[in-house]
Amino acid sequence: MFVNNPYAQAGWHNPQNPNSINGTPWNVAARTPPTFGALPSPDSRPPSFLTFEFSLNPTIFNSIVTGPKKNKYFEISTAAGTTTISKPGSQFAMIVWSQHPTVEASGVLARQRATDFLRLSADHSHRSMIIAGRNYAWVPRESGIYLYSSGPNLPTEYARLTLKADAAKVVLEITSEAFQAGLFEPCIISAVLLFCERSID
Repeated sequence: MFVNNPYAQAGWHNPQNPNSINGTPWNVAARTPPTFGALPSPDSRPPSFLTFEFSLNPTIFNSIVTGPKKNKYFEISTAAGTTTISKPGSQFAMIVWSQHPTVEASGVLARQRATDFLRLSADHSHRSMIIAGRNYAWVPRESGIYLYSSGPNLPTEYARLTLKADAAKVVLEITSEAFQAGLFEPCIISAVLLFCERSID
């Protein structure tokens, strides 16, 4: 059972704690239509999300990830200090819990420290990750942790992670654009690291 706000781990802003020493979360600029509304905004259509659920047993360390039509996509199991993320029929990723946890994923991530995969910003407002040469940012908000593009352009939302009120499920909502950008598997790994209630730094 989660008793602490998982977004506050590793020094993140904690909206549930008025005495938190950390600042407010990263603010995403509002999109304004060009030429004062004379032309439609290029992103006027809201993105459509696919939903995946981590059924916690009792935590994310041992859970099943199901998606559309309740199909099983991943199984997460933990033993002897190692968390294994498996697809049906094969092991996909591994997180080794030590003083400096490491993560690796077949065809997605070379073995690296978890803190390098999800790098905490200097102001502790977000965690960044690089996938296929592109920068992304996991940003905590009151309703969850949101994944945005990171760079010179206005940020685009690609995914969001939320904890259900009964703390029995973590929900990943992800756009089709995120799938095309190869973000699905990194989002699964990120969910484990962001909701594990352990320090990954």
